[in-house]
Amino acid sequence: MKSSKLYDSAKSTGEGDNMKWLKICILCFLMLTGVMLGAGKTENKTATDIFVQEGSGGSFVNDSSGNSTLIMKDVVPYTMFFADRPARDVGLVPMDKFLKGFPFGVSNPPNAVIILPDENETSDMVVVELTNPQYNNTTQTLTYAAKKLEEYSFKSGWLNDHWSEVDPAIPEKFGNVELVIDGCPCAQVSSGCSSGCRNQCFKVSPFPWCYPCGGCCGTNSCTHK
Repeated sequence: MKSSKLYDSAKSTGEGDNMKWLKICILCFLMLTGVMLGAGKTENKTATDIFVQEGSGGSFVNDSSGNSTLIMKDVVPYTMFFADRPARDVGLVPMDKFLKGFPFGVSNPPNAVIILPDENETSDMVVVELTNPQYNNTTQTLTYAAKKLEEYSFKSGWLNDHWSEVDPAIPEKFGNVELVIDGCPCAQVSSGCSSGCRNQCFKVSPFPWCYPCGGCCGTNSCTHK
């Protein structure tokens, strides 16, 4: 199975640990250049954000109901966000603030891709929907309730481009892990859209949240992405 472009260079060199150091260097660079916490982020009503979280180990274990618990350990304490073209925005949000502001509700949970850069090519990527995020800043442990998806779609063009690389399963325990979360969902609005649903954009000011923006979206998008 073809590796994702997000990490195929790391797989080819076998230097998974270097990914984390690279991410830390990126964090420092963003802080020094004023992009930290989204400073200078431009509003683009057509762009879609994707969100990246990283850990150096974890597990993905099924429970008796058929759902799973995703645990990521030694997590970088920031969520990095990127905007699809043409915006090309990038920024960082402290993990606890992102988890409080991003909608992980059970009525329309975000889709996400769990990517394992150190695994073999038949067990390195799976698609899930995420709810109930929990982050322990002291132990740097991030936990989600996760449901593996057989059918899915993404707002982000990047994620849609990689659907053919998804595997049927991943190991219960693993090393380095990247979690790529899809953008903000549509939201129900009381006026302005005949469908009752409007697109949302991610902003970090006045606090990290998905805010109504852009045009209207279909009725089904309010409850399912």
